[in-house]
Amino acid sequence: MLINSGTSRSLVLSGNIHDLFFIREKDDTDYITLVPFLTHSWDIDGFILIVYELNGPIRFAQEAEREKVKQAFNQWRGTTETDLDIKARGGIPSSTQAARSPRTSLGSLDAATEPSDASFTQYMNDAIGSPTLALELLRQFCLLSRSTNAQGEKLLSEKLIILIEAADMLLPEGEIRSLSLPDRHRVSIVQDWISDSNFMNGNDTVIFITESPSLLNSRIIRLPQVVTVEIPAPGMSERQHFVSWFNNTPKLVEKPLNLWGTQVQLAMLTAGLSIQALRQLLLAACYAGERLQPETVIEKVSEFIQAQLGEDVVEFKKPAHSLKDIVGNQKLVDFLKTQLIPRITSTGPDALAGMSVCGPIGSGKTFIFEGLAGELDIPVLVLKNIRSMWFGQTDVIFERLRRLLMALVKVLIFVDEADTQFGGVGQDAHSTERRLTGKIQAMMSDPQLRGNITWLLMTARIYNLSPDLRREGRVGDMVVPVLDPSGEDREAFLRWTIAKALSGSLPDDAVERLLKVTEGYSAASFASLRSDLEAASILKEDLQATGELTLDEIIAVAEDRILPNIGPIRQYQTLQALLNCTRKSLLPGDYSPEIRESWVKQIAQLEAIGVSG
Repeated sequence: MLINSGTSRSLVLSGNIHDLFFIREKDDTDYITLVPFLTHSWDIDGFILIVYELNGPIRFAQEAEREKVKQAFNQWRGTTETDLDIKARGGIPSSTQAARSPRTSLGSLDAATEPSDASFTQYMNDAIGSPTLALELLRQFCLLSRSTNAQGEKLLSEKLIILIEAADMLLPEGEIRSLSLPDRHRVSIVQDWISDSNFMNGNDTVIFITESPSLLNSRIIRLPQVVTVEIPAPGMSERQHFVSWFNNTPKLVEKPLNLWGTQVQLAMLTAGLSIQALRQLLLAACYAGERLQPETVIEKVSEFIQAQLGEDVVEFKKPAHSLKDIVGNQKLVDFLKTQLIPRITSTGPDALAGMSVCGPIGSGKTFIFEGLAGELDIPVLVLKNIRSMWFGQTDVIFERLRRLLMALVKVLIFVDEADTQFGGVGQDAHSTERRLTGKIQAMMSDPQLRGNITWLLMTARIYNLSPDLRREGRVGDMVVPVLDPSGEDREAFLRWTIAKALSGSLPDDAVERLLKVTEGYSAASFASLRSDLEAASILKEDLQATGELTLDEIIAVAEDRILPNIGPIRQYQTLQALLNCTRKSLLPGDYSPEIRESWVKQIAQLEAIGVSG
């Protein structure tokens, strides 16, 4: 539509450009790569399709079209007497000069010693391995397409569609002063080419192919006449079609696929895979001759996603525990089961876009919500680091991530230490951070992802998260505090801590003694004490016949411990978690505006003595 309507004559084709695409030709069907797919799809009357690839030749889709352009080119050149030989000049004229004098811009060969088509052939040959010359020659083809002969007839009646592969390598992003001279020259040629009003009002179209628009030089991509078109990752219907086609294509398989379930189930489980990766999976399964199991599919999806985004950026995780393994935190666990899980699993308007989990360090946030993920039995993507050290790569990684998420059916995105993962949007923040945070925020509230993607942001410093992230409609819909155990929860932690070191029931007076010794303990403190008691049991077992500890020995181990000097910081983080909580039912005791005001005052007092979390 963009080409036919003339909306833009300069397009950037990005996204899933390295995948396979379905083509039907007469009685045969196949999946082919992008450029052959485009040349086949656009091989229609009235258009001449030209393809240029880096370090390769300028190719025409049809040999007859090459002949038409060659004849028109030679006729167009033959009208001038002042051509300069391209070799003698060591290059080609500037794009500005070429625009003023199109018929003299590429030089000439000696007509007395060369055949009539030598100039066209020579320039085409010289363009191989010379991207600067190739781009200028393609620009000249567009000038030729708009030119007429002495009788006022157009030299070419067809419209040109020019596909330029690996455009990011031809026109790399970067400040002009930092680019090499050839790179600058190519940027200048293309900028003049697509900014020419005659080209914009003409009928020819140039299409730049690159995985990410952010890799293309900003002087080109930011021009208002340049339109970006993204190729999405294959959805459920595309994957299902490929599985069916593959299974019914004798040249690929000698016998049908041996699946654990249906083709629809396979298509659902392969969400996130490209058609290329899906093809590899099916070919390997056919070669092995074994039944394709869900575990194999999940492993392939995990490998593909990590290969696309990088192992240091994302991790596919399957938690080994569930909510039944959570110690204490009974009110929170009940809330997760009755209120949160139904909204995460929903695909309707009640679906939860995201939530944030806060609380002091060591309160067990990660363990509890990994248990939630295990209870849900849905894929978990752990976002580790999307800030790349390489200039421009952060945007590329984000675009890959968004493409992937658009293809996934149901997934939980787990972001630990979220306050350090996302930057701010203020003036003090780096431009890359502002851009990244803005894109993440937009993706969290994207209605297309609602019901399929649930964001789970974990942080002990909820106050450092951007307010734009914490607003309702993003993770501000649900801010869940995880606090230190108290009351019955604290006793449950205590019994869990000594379970392996002391057999039998614990008397009430012993419970009181241990609760007094472990006053101020967090979930992490109880886990650490449990580890110390196990170590003491092993040591005792080495010395005696049994490794079971006495109550006095347990108390002695506990009394020997000194908690780290982080009490004021944990208190500050606890108060901030209480202040930011969005559900009264998750707060300890009764809630009132007066209590909330007391939290604000305590936070101010801690900040006054230099405690800021």
